[in-house]
This record gives sequence, C-alpha cells and structure tokens, in this order.
Amino acid sequence: MGHGGGISLEPSFLDSPDGPLFAMLHRPADGRPWLGTFLCCMPFNEEMNRCRSMTSELAQRLVPAGYGLMVLDLLGTGDSAGQYSDGRWSTWVDNLQAALHGLRQRPGGCVGLLGIRLGAILAAELHAREADPALTLLLWQPVLDGKTHLTQFMRVRIAANMDRTDQPRETTTTMRQQWSSGEIVEIAGYALHPELAQAIDQASLAANPLAAGTRLLWLEHSIEADAALSPATQRLLERWPGAAVEQTVQLFQGPAFWQVHERVDAPQVIDATAAWLRAREVTHA
Repeated sequence: MGHGGGISLEPSFLDSPDGPLFAMLHRPADGRPWLGTFLCCMPFNEEMNRCRSMTSELAQRLVPAGYGLMVLDLLGTGDSAGQYSDGRWSTWVDNLQAALHGLRQRPGGCVGLLGIRLGAILAAELHAREADPALTLLLWQPVLDGKTHLTQFMRVRIAANMDRTDQPRETTTTMRQQWSSGEIVEIAGYALHPELAQAIDQASLAANPLAAGTRLLWLEHSIEADAALSPATQRLLERWPGAAVEQTVQLFQGPAFWQVHERVDAPQVIDATAAWLRAREVTHA
C-alpha cells in the first residue's frame, strides 16, 4: 500500500495466543534502502489515540532515511483482538516481544524501541528482557512510576462523579480496594482488570536496567526554554539507566501532545529525535 514519498504503509495482523494483533508498518517503498525498523510502544488509554499523529510524523522523517516504524495495537486496544478488560501488562510485553522478533526477520532487523509515556516502561521492560545493547531506546515524555500515572488517570473518574449525590464518594483508595477484591473498574470508558491495574501500580522505569552499551534518548517537556529537568527525573537518572549507557537527555518546548484533545504537532520532538538518530547513524553492527 503506497503513501507517496517513498513510504509504504503495510497493515497486517500478527498472531498471538489471544488472537490477532493489528500492526501498521511504515517502511521504505520497494527498491529503497531499508536499514532496519523501530518498534513503537504506545501510551495508556486516551493518550494512545492522541499520540498516533506523532508516530505518523516521525515515520515521515524516518522512512526517507531508510528506517521503518511499526505501531502495534496491543491486546484489547485499537484494532487488535479482545476487549480492553482482557489487557494484562505481561501480555502486552509479550505482544511487543513477538512483534520485535518478527521485525528481526525483515530487512535490517529491529534497531530500536520508541516508548511514549507509559509505553516507556513497557519499552524499558522489553529492552531489559532482550538484554540487547544494539537496540536503541527512544523515550518521549516517559512515565517514571506506574502507580502515580494510574492515580492521575483514576482522578478522571473521581472528577466526573463529583456532582453525583446518588453514589458514595469515590477515592483512589476505594477504587484500588475494588481491584483488590477482584472487580473490574471502568474509568473514562476503559475497563481495567485488577491484574492490569496492580501491574501498573508496580511498574517503574528504575526496575528495568538497560544492557551496557545501550544508546538512550530521553525527551522531556518543558514550559520554559531555560528550565531544568524535573526533580523526579533528576532523581531517577541518578540511579537509572547506569553509567554504562550512552544517554542523551533533552528538554523540548511546545504542546503537551499526549494531553491535548485535538490533534497537535510537536515538531521539536520529531526534529530532536531525527537529529539524534542522524548523528548516530543507528544501525546494527
């Protein structure tokens, strides 16, 4: 399927134990150099939808340079099999690992992972599982701690029910108690299974050490041009990913593309990613 500009869009369904998983591969058109492919680990819930245009924009920059980009819909999301309540953290990592292994059969193999928001922890966990320093790791506005991220999402439901007098007042504690008792909790149209919620609560970047020699790009949003990294990021980077990792940490300005309801472009993120990759000529040795 053509897309112009030497880019081919290749939709497919990947087999999984739980049913077919939809994948969209942006790749160089036939006859053009194909140096390898990046696998995208998408964000959580509504942030996933808000970031799709950004992955398309990145592909527009990667493909002319010879790189593909695969965006995989995890089990229970997008056009893949299952309901959202079927989603489990370990299954999602398995889904991504299967896609990675499939890309290794394509020209150039899988040269890196792109983790966006909560997808950054998924990407780091997959990277740690593979223990392959040849896999470059790109992180856009990474979530550091799953529990904090889930708590922020739970507040969406709390805010939506603030004016309801027919129901007892909810808190993040009462919702976690529902999960503890085995109940599925629906938040903003997403039905979260207890196993998924508990796994997100336990997920963190720091729990996934990267292989020595890995190249890491970390892009974090900043409102002001001369701002410093957030204190939480500074504390994390003191202990992760380690001195043996070649890390680049950069701030970017512009819209918080993962939060804004209407489609927005954040060209600073695309430009910074493309420039960093171009400087390193990311390929397998």
